[in-house]
Amino acid sequence: MKTLITFILSIFLISACSQGNAQENMTVSELNAISFNEGNNKVVLDVRTSQEYAEGRIPGSENLDVLKTDLFTTSIQKLDKDKTYYVICRSGSRSQTAASQMRNAGFKNVINITGGMQAWESANFPVEK
Repeated sequence: MKTLITFILSIFLISACSQGNAQENMTVSELNAISFNEGNNKVVLDVRTSQEYAEGRIPGSENLDVLKTDLFTTSIQKLDKDKTYYVICRSGSRSQTAASQMRNAGFKNVINITGGMQAWESANFPVEK
């Protein structure tokens, strides 16, 4: 009986791990190493408030406030689901929530940036205002 339970649990874990995005989190150093060119399929999506975004953001990023729940839900439906989205917030909590919502909405390439803008600025990576 113990072997059967172990077998079933193993199948469940293998199945769960094989679904969804292979990489769900990334550090700011890994993000900074990526080349973002005009016309490519990569987007840095900043999910902080518009005020936070105006105070300093990653150059070329786009802003959708995840705290404006209905607007965020409606707005992500208009995004191209074939692109890869690197989702960032202040510390990594809101971006994790936003990334999860996007995956649940059918986005396959969504990566949460751990540490958020606090880690980005601490690493002295470029910020525009």
